[in-house]
Amino acid sequence: MKRLTFITLLTLSCLFFSGCQKGMERCAVEGIVTFQGQPVSDATVIIRPEAGTDAGAKTDTTGKYIIPKDEGPMPGNVQIMVEKYIEANEKGGDGRMSKVFKPALPPNVQSKLKPFTLTRGTNKIDLNLDQ
Repeated sequence: MKRLTFITLLTLSCLFFSGCQKGMERCAVEGIVTFQGQPVSDATVIIRPEAGTDAGAKTDTTGKYIIPKDEGPMPGNVQIMVEKYIEANEKGGDGRMSKVFKPALPPNVQSKLKPFTLTRGTNKIDLNLDQ
């Protein structure tokens, strides 16, 4: 009897929590990332909400990014940052060349958090990194 009660409670808990996850409201975010008047390709746009988990997307060759609703953040206050790294060869202390990833954007731009408020539905946020 105890085992049946445990299994029943476990099953009900799983159903309750999976239902809560489905009910979490999310929103879509899209836009274009530019720097010095040019689109920024192959960059990562990261959205960090006050509540919920981070969401992100890569920019294409035109600087456009799209985070679909099912992968998007919850509406509310968020901070958005853009990061881009390039692969480079660097000589180590032992004289050997090795591959490293270096920021492709200036330090005052790379990983700078910008505040935004997201609403339900699709949010269009163009990110001009010069500002």
